Amino acid sequence: MPNSGPKKRKIVYLTNKNSELVGKCDRALREIFARYDADKDGALNDQELDNFAKGCNGTDTGFSADEKDQIKENFQHNDAGDLTLNGFLQLYSLQTMSEPSETWKDLKAHGYDSYLELNTEEQAESAQD
Repeated sequence: MPNSGPKKRKIVYLTNKNSELVGKCDRALREIFARYDADKDGALNDQELDNFAKGCNGTDTGFSADEKDQIKENFQHNDAGDLTLNGFLQLYSLQTMSEPSETWKDLKAHGYDSYLELNTEEQAESAQD
């Protein structure tokens, strides 16, 4: 007789042995990026970055001018200085290597659970408000 109890789920990791973002984490971050790329140009401008920071921190405050300058200096950006998707993934790769708990906090703030599955449509739509 088959076991009808809850199915055991595998632990989800954010990175592999080479410190590269794994598939589920990469997909979740790409989905989050797309939520904030309001003009759909493949990059986050200053306003979109601020909206992202507000979504992560649950505050009305975005990044400081200094924080934005550091992001632009250290991660891939387009000719306009806007953070590209690759730059966004670079940022998260670095953060995940040094502070995985911060990455988990950001993922959970955007509706992802411990298995990197999106919990609610409400969270997915939060950036559109």
